[in-house]
Amino acid sequence: MSSNKKMAAEIRAAYANYGDDPDKWPENVKKEVRGQTEEQYTAENKILRHLILHGYTNKYISQERSKTPDYIRQLRGRMLRREELNYQATPDELTQLKYNVKHMNRPNNQGVASVMGRDKDWVRCMREKLREVENEARR
Repeated sequence: MSSNKKMAAEIRAAYANYGDDPDKWPENVKKEVRGQTEEQYTAENKILRHLILHGYTNKYISQERSKTPDYIRQLRGRMLRREELNYQATPDELTQLKYNVKHMNRPNNQGVASVMGRDKDWVRCMREKLREVENEARR
């Protein structure tokens, strides 16, 4: 079944179960309907989404995966609008981030992102997570 048919079936089911006003539909149903796009079903887009979640820049992803930077920017925007952009990091990435922050003169998010080749929003989010972990360890 193509993704358009799946999306249409989801929408029909939502109308049948929850009525004519999509604003009154449960949040999980709205997310499911919005999420029914072809991008979720290709292996290439799963790789792209993984790279975005790990904070790689649009330029890096487009060069590595032979996609246009515009395509990556649009995919990142769709993920952000759907609230799917929850940045992640491996323990090695966090170790590298800690090292860079510790050894840079007045490290700001943009500078650290530039050194690591990552998105500045990813750096900001991961630094917040590191602070939370450090605060928990102090308690």
